[in-house]
Amino acid sequence: MASQLILILRDFLPAEEASATASMLPRLPALETLLASADRVPMPHGWRCELSARFATAALAGLPPAAVAALGFPAADSETGMQHWLATPVHYFAGLDSVQLHSAGLLELPAPTQAALAQEFNAEYAGTSWRLRPVGRRELLLSGAPLAASSPDPAASLGADLRAGLPQGPAGATLRRLGVEIEMWLHEHRINRERQARGELPVTGLWLWGASAPVTLSAHARARARRAPRARLLGEELYAEALWRLRGASIAPLPERFEPQSGADASSVVLFPTVSAESPNRAFEHLEAQWLTPALRALRARRLAAIELLAGTRRWRLRGLHLARFWRARAPWWQALA
Repeated sequence: MASQLILILRDFLPAEEASATASMLPRLPALETLLASADRVPMPHGWRCELSARFATAALAGLPPAAVAALGFPAADSETGMQHWLATPVHYFAGLDSVQLHSAGLLELPAPTQAALAQEFNAEYAGTSWRLRPVGRRELLLSGAPLAASSPDPAASLGADLRAGLPQGPAGATLRRLGVEIEMWLHEHRINRERQARGELPVTGLWLWGASAPVTLSAHARARARRAPRARLLGEELYAEALWRLRGASIAPLPERFEPQSGADASSVVLFPTVSAESPNRAFEHLEAQWLTPALRALRARRLAAIELLAGTRRWRLRGLHLARFWRARAPWWQALA
């Protein structure tokens, strides 16, 4: 059976309107072919819910992302009875009339920096139930007494006002208060002084999220999950890797480019990063040249059964026969994704 390529644009949530300067961007023929020719379906709850629908066991599908991450990356000591949140290091700044999350403000901290930050946090909060744990990924894991509060995915607030991303729920005020305390603790922190001396964005806070109960899966989604092929996971992301670990499935680093595979795990789920200190357009140019162009060749040669692109709240699925839809106009990619 021919394999499938499922490309997930990590942390990508398109703007509602194309940028005024978008007309100066390079056109990307392979991406535009996929977006024009593929079947497009809504994905209102994001790609993590989509992965859960396809690949999670029944027990895991009912757990929040942070709880799955904690099971997939278990602590050395017991965390029985604790609740978990994903803690993303972020950089935000005061604009003219609001506080905004920087467009490159989802920060990847080196492992020694994460370890030092967690150690100092745990010393600071030694008299409480709060504990911070590094797991070798961008997100750290925060644990504490059960609390009905969580924030949405920080990717939804990139470049935007932070108010929509504040913790919500019956105990939202408690989590918001912790967030403010963390901001004060990080202000003038030695780690930030060192980052600024290197010209890096300082860590202004930890975004606490991923503790909300997942959306209940429809019968159609559950049926589709049972038909999901075996697939290897390529790339890094805490929730996805935890899900694959708990399934005992194959995980590998993200390669530089697409290469067709064979065998039982020939299908691939690719976690493609789109947020960095560099221009995000560079990421799309790399996606075009190193992934989509060779993948389209493989699709035409029937070495791939399908290519899927998961971006924001939509999913595009392209099969070989869809390439004959020559009547569909190819809009600039930034418009098609917006």
